[in-house]
Amino acid sequence: MATPRRAGHVEGILGSYRWEAFLARAPVSYGLDTATLYKGSGRIVRLALYARLPGTRLWRKVAAYHRGWLFGRRRYLDVLRRVVDEIEAVG
Repeated sequence: MATPRRAGHVEGILGSYRWEAFLARAPVSYGLDTATLYKGSGRIVRLALYARLPGTRLWRKVAAYHRGWLFGRRRYLDVLRRVVDEIEAVG
């Protein structure tokens, strides 16, 4: 479930993953395209996906988008698709 924290910042939990994103007010050229999950015209300018380290209370960043994918897109594509859909539903 997505929770707005402050202007442009949303976060949530999806199954065993935690995520946070920063949104622009309008689509920008470096935003995440929600149809392709690549850099394009979109409102999501930063997205981080975290997974819990087994046996601890710590979270590890497993995917990161910041004006382009830094890492993790291919491996966590299904989870990222659901996160992006959830962010779009929030508006």
